[in-house]
Amino acid sequence: MKTKAAILILAWLPLLASAEPAPAPRPLALAEVLDAALRAFPGLLAAEQRKQVAEGELQTAEGGFDTLLKSQNRWSVAGMYENRNYDVVVEQPTSLWGATFFGGWRRGSGQYPIYEGKSQTADDGEARIGVNIPLWRNREIDRRRASLQQAELGKLIANHEFDQVLLEVRRQASHRYWDWVLAGLRARTAAQLLQIAEQRNDGILQRVAAGDIPDFEALDNQRAIIERRERLVAAKRMLEQSAIQLSLYWRDADGQPQLPTDELLPNGFPEREPKIEADFENAAQLARSQRPELKRLELQSQQTETELALQNNQRNPAVDFSVMGASDIGYAKDKLNRDELYLGLNVDIPLQQRVAGGRAQTAAANLRRLRWERTGTEDRINAEVKDVLSALNAARQRLRLSEQQQQAARQLEEGERTRFEWGETTLLFVNLREIASGDATLQAADAAASLFKAHADFQAAVAAPLDYAQ
Repeated sequence: MKTKAAILILAWLPLLASAEPAPAPRPLALAEVLDAALRAFPGLLAAEQRKQVAEGELQTAEGGFDTLLKSQNRWSVAGMYENRNYDVVVEQPTSLWGATFFGGWRRGSGQYPIYEGKSQTADDGEARIGVNIPLWRNREIDRRRASLQQAELGKLIANHEFDQVLLEVRRQASHRYWDWVLAGLRARTAAQLLQIAEQRNDGILQRVAAGDIPDFEALDNQRAIIERRERLVAAKRMLEQSAIQLSLYWRDADGQPQLPTDELLPNGFPEREPKIEADFENAAQLARSQRPELKRLELQSQQTETELALQNNQRNPAVDFSVMGASDIGYAKDKLNRDELYLGLNVDIPLQQRVAGGRAQTAAANLRRLRWERTGTEDRINAEVKDVLSALNAARQRLRLSEQQQQAARQLEEGERTRFEWGETTLLFVNLREIASGDATLQAADAAASLFKAHADFQAAVAAPLDYAQ
C-alpha cells in the first residue's frame, strides 16, 4: 500500500508543479462601468421609454388619416309608409389640401311619400363617390396634419431627451468611478502609514530598553499607531461609500448593482489624460452645435410654430367645396336608372373667434418663452464650457505642483527617518514628516481625480466622447 501511495504521489508531482496560481482579477476600467451604466441604468431605461411613448403618439397622429367606415340603417315598421333604408359610406382623409374622399352605397325600398322620393333606389341600391375640398380654413393646415407634424417632431425631441440623460449618466458614472479610485488610494496610503508605524515599533522598544531613546518615544509611536488606525478606518469607510455609489452604475447582466471589491481597484490614475485641442470659442461652438438641450428647444419651437399656424388658420371662414356623383344599380321602379352629379359649397364663419384666438395667443406666448429659454440655455452652456476649461487648467497646475510637493515630502520623510536612526531628532518629527508625505500623496491623488472628473464634465459640456487611456 505504501508503495502504491508513493507511486501515486510521484505521478501527481509534475501536475502539481505545473499548476499555475489563479490570475489576479483585472482592474475595473472606466469603460466597463460606462458600458454597464448605458446598458442597465434605470434612469436611462426610463428615458428610453419616452422614445416608445413618442412612437405611440406618432402612431396616434397617423391614425387621424385612418379609413373610416360608417353605416346607418333605418326601418319604418309602423305608419302610413313602410320602408327600409341602408347606407354605408367609406371616408378617406388625406394630407392633400386637407381633402377627404368618400364612396358609399345605399338602398331604399318600400313606400315613401312623394317628398322623400329620392330615398327610393333601384333594386341593387345606389353607388356614390365624391370628394370634399377645403378652400380656405383647413386647406394649408388642419388638426390632422398639425398633429402629425408635431408627433414627428416629438419623436425627434424624445431622442434628444434621451441623449441629454445619456450625457448626464456618463458624467455621473465617471465621477463616481474616479471618486472610487481616489478612495482606494486614500485607503492604501493610510494602510502604508499604519504599516510603517507598526513595523518600527519593535525597534523603538529595543532602543528604549537599551536606553538609546527615552520612554516617551515608544508612547509617541503607540499614539501614532492608534491615530493611523483611526485614519485607516475612516479611509475604508470612504472607500466602501464610494463603492456603493459606483455600484449604482456598474451593473451585472441582470441589471442589478454589483459592489466592486478592493481587488478591482486600479493602481492609480492614468498616466495620460485625454487630449483636448480646443479653445473656448471652438469648444463653445461645438457645444452649441451638439448639445441635445438646444436641439430639443429648436424642435419644440417648431412644434409651437405649427400650433400657431393652425390656430391662425382656424380664424378663417370654412369654405368647403364638394363634388359627388351617384348612380343607381339594377332595376328601378320608374324603369330609369338615375345618374346624378352634385356640386356643393358649404360656408362656416366664426363670428367671435375666441377659441382660435385664445389658442393662438397661448401658442405665441409659448413660442416667445421657448426663444428666451434657448437664449438662457446658450448662456448657460457657454458658462459651463468656460468653467470646465478653467477647471481643467487649474487641475493640471494642481497636479503638477502636488507631484513636486509629494517628491519633496518623500525626501524629507526619508531624511527625517535617517536622522532619527542616528539619534539626531525625535519620533515626533518623524511622524510629522510621514503624515506630511502621506498628505502630499493624497493631494496629488485628489488633483488627479479633479483632472479626470473635469474631463468628464468637458465631455458632457460639449456632448462629445473622449478616449480615456487606462
